Amino acid sequence: MNDLRQAAESLQRVLEFVERTQNDVVLPTSPMAALQKRVVELENQLQEARDEKDYWFRKSSGICDDFHNSLRRPRTNSELRVIADTISRGSEESLSDLDKEDGPPNWEKRAPFRLLQCSDEECEVFTAEQRNIRTQHRAKNNVQMMWDTPPKTVLIVKKPNDDFVSDTMISIAQWLLKEKNFRVYLEPVVHATHAKELPGTLTWTSSYDWIVKQNEIDFVVSLGGDGTVLWVSSLFHLSVPPVISFAMGSLGFLTPFDISTREENLSQIIRGGIYLSLRQRLQCTVLRAKPGVTETIAMPIHALNEVVIDRGPSSAIVDLDCYCDGVELTKISADGVIIASPTGSTAYSLSAGGSMTHPSVPCMLLTPICPHSLSFRPLLFHDSATLKIVLPFTARTSNVNVSFDGKSKLLLNKGDALYVRVSSYPLPSVCRLNENEDWFESVKSNLNWNQRREQKPWAGPGDTK
Repeated sequence: MNDLRQAAESLQRVLEFVERTQNDVVLPTSPMAALQKRVVELENQLQEARDEKDYWFRKSSGICDDFHNSLRRPRTNSELRVIADTISRGSEESLSDLDKEDGPPNWEKRAPFRLLQCSDEECEVFTAEQRNIRTQHRAKNNVQMMWDTPPKTVLIVKKPNDDFVSDTMISIAQWLLKEKNFRVYLEPVVHATHAKELPGTLTWTSSYDWIVKQNEIDFVVSLGGDGTVLWVSSLFHLSVPPVISFAMGSLGFLTPFDISTREENLSQIIRGGIYLSLRQRLQCTVLRAKPGVTETIAMPIHALNEVVIDRGPSSAIVDLDCYCDGVELTKISADGVIIASPTGSTAYSLSAGGSMTHPSVPCMLLTPICPHSLSFRPLLFHDSATLKIVLPFTARTSNVNVSFDGKSKLLLNKGDALYVRVSSYPLPSVCRLNENEDWFESVKSNLNWNQRREQKPWAGPGDTK
């Protein structure tokens, strides 16, 4: 589909050039007609590819619903044994080391068993040799990265319309070019603006060219605030390289580094041995009830903070149907609903009454916006869940707004469905200290979490002077 889109864009540019120059140069009619015919053919092929993609997505969605239904179906003991035996022994794990810690002396009296644990992507078999049910799953929030070969390519993304940020970007780019011999990429607009100051920098020429070039980026330097980090996330549709964020914006919840120590911090990331916070992203896909709708946003789209469904300019309450793994969860009557990642839990979701969630907690948050119910409280879902939000045909509003990280927007019409799940491609954010210390420091410094005057100690009768 990308090839078709690229070919159509190229021919369209040629056609526009010919139309601009036809007043100066008389061209035969046949080449013009051939170009126009070819553009129409490519656009038709592109539409057919979109329709085929929608068809297969509908089919895969049905298969996923059937899969979730099959998981919920009660299985006999013999069925579970067959499933466990068919899973590769290489994936089987033992809990014997944990069991030895506190296994009761008469554990032999229990019947032996195994545990079959499945997510939406894989299944694992755990053998409880001491016949105790324990778990060794823990959130892995101590993530360090080391380079097997030195990095050589960097992308610098800056906050727009700020002279100080632009000057800092030029300084960093020149330092990386001259001192570290790096290949430095800039966004096309930034590259064109600063071509004289930074003659050795690189850029890309089209969306298709960027798809190829982004695989060369070893890490990203973000100069700005939290919005700049969200923009970096939107540039990478799948895998995101490590992002080091310098605080040059307003709030700076995702920007732990001070710009005054930029060379020291960049030297550290080049050497390796850095701590990373793997910020979960949400993978969002819209499934249209009526085929043939041309999307303005390439699907699926990844959101770092949240996806929001709201009533937009309409004054009517929003009615939505909410499903989790194919199970009808509830009917939503509210101004809208927020589905947030742990990173987004301190953004819009927090303002709507959602809980703050540590970035290493594998989950999604469902937070209603002004619900017309006293009992509709925010929920947390496990990271292997798939949420589906549908605008029913019985809704009073003809459409609702859907936005991803507050920028990319589209309309959800009656019968359309929004699928949201945790993406397999997080945003690796470079930590200043480590994930725990960085997050708690941000919560306290930016949100003034639990800041109050300390209570004076109780002075008993014997303590008075």
